[in-house]
Amino acid sequence: MCRAQTVIAAKGKIVSRAEQAERLVAEGAAAFERGEVTVARDFFQKALVINPGSVAAHTQLGMLADNAGDLEGAARHFASAARLKPSSSSARNNYGVILQRLGRTREAAAEFEASLRADARQPNALVNLAQIRFAAGTPADLRASADLFARAYRISPEAGIARALTVIALRLKEPAAAAVHYRSYATLLGKEGAEVEGFGARSELGGALLEAGLLAEAESELTAAVKLDPSNADTIVRLARVYLARQDLPAAGRLLEAAVARGLESAPVYALLAEVYERSGHFENAIPALRLAIQRDPQSEKYRFAYGLLLINAYAPAAAVIRLEEALKSFPNSPPLWFALGLANYKNQQYDKADDAFKHSLELTPTFAHALAYRGMIRVQTGAAAEGITLYEKALQVDPKITVVHYLIADALLKQVDVDLVRVETHLERAVEADATFTPARIALGKLFMRTNRWEEAAGQFEQVIKLDPNLPDAYYQLGRTYMRLKRSAEAQSTLATFKRLSESQKEQESKELREVVKRLADVRF
Repeated sequence: MCRAQTVIAAKGKIVSRAEQAERLVAEGAAAFERGEVTVARDFFQKALVINPGSVAAHTQLGMLADNAGDLEGAARHFASAARLKPSSSSARNNYGVILQRLGRTREAAAEFEASLRADARQPNALVNLAQIRFAAGTPADLRASADLFARAYRISPEAGIARALTVIALRLKEPAAAAVHYRSYATLLGKEGAEVEGFGARSELGGALLEAGLLAEAESELTAAVKLDPSNADTIVRLARVYLARQDLPAAGRLLEAAVARGLESAPVYALLAEVYERSGHFENAIPALRLAIQRDPQSEKYRFAYGLLLINAYAPAAAVIRLEEALKSFPNSPPLWFALGLANYKNQQYDKADDAFKHSLELTPTFAHALAYRGMIRVQTGAAAEGITLYEKALQVDPKITVVHYLIADALLKQVDVDLVRVETHLERAVEADATFTPARIALGKLFMRTNRWEEAAGQFEQVIKLDPNLPDAYYQLGRTYMRLKRSAEAQSTLATFKRLSESQKEQESKELREVVKRLADVRF
């Protein structure tokens, strides 16, 4: 037995096979450091001939196979190392990494777990197992992944780990936690020597931060991504959307215009530039910009729909009808385009044609709640309030989120001879609860309170309306009347004086209220 475990060295010294193999592994490692890969492999293989149980030789050969792209060969050697020394955290981790790359994730997870049982303070094994849990994607897996990444971060704070924690928090819809992790990520990334993320990863993270409403963080990440690649249209558009979310139209416009000036004439850039121009009231620039977007992507149904709405908002419904009819020749079964055609005809006071178009969109998509609501508006405006209310109620059944319909139902109810004031109040309160900034609903609710002698409540509604929009004459008029009933004479006189100053725009105000309702009801996303 003893002789089988020994070899005789040149000078007659007895050396164990394990020691001889260890020396060969060391010589192989030195050869590898010199760049002599073939020589290194020969040394490692000779070591295995002498001592088939050499964990070091199997590990080195596994690494060489991995470097050569031979994952199956690497897996065989790393598996042998893990089998020979199952308590070795590094051997189990190495085998797990190869299994993970081979797509054998369940086996890989078992190896990482075994590695961590041997040594719980291994950042690499923690991160590897965390990545597997993250890929599974369920809320439970994401939380398990976050716990593993957090453990790794406490041992070795790295930008990549902080970024992973940020992404997981975003996936779990935990923006506060995402903001905390992002600050850690940004700090580490800014340190000298920290690994810099590629522009694609930074752009993707910036987009996710934007979706979560973390605008400052999104701006920081996307600004960095734009610096890394100023020619990437997706990143430019994402950063411009951050500016739009912050109501910084000039910044969004400058960014997009600069991109176009550099030759980045992509359809998404032009489409968003058109939105910027429209929101800033420059329809003369918005219309040609959106035309350019359509020229670069003529098969985009979304851009054709946006073009129709743009023309409607630019007070050119007749032109919208022409362009939408043209678009429908290419997209005859498009519910959004039929809806937009209905809206254009509605704004052009062609109610029969509008109703036909909305009806067509509903034939294609029976659950199109906005089309149902517009058909209800047409019925109310043509004197069939009861039919209109029925259509409104159907729209709410299909989509309870379009809460402007509550206001429309209340308005239609008030037009009936026998008014159910309790029902009216219920719908108006729902409209206000769903959107506290919807001033037409607040004014209507205030008037209802006046009608039922609830003067304090009426005053509260009108006061809130004026805070939201200090240029609404009707709100001042109604508030002045309410103050008079409450015997607040000085305030009543001051408020009515403001009403008189603004009364010249009363006609415009009535038009503005109607536009506000129509705008909210036309806010459809496809």
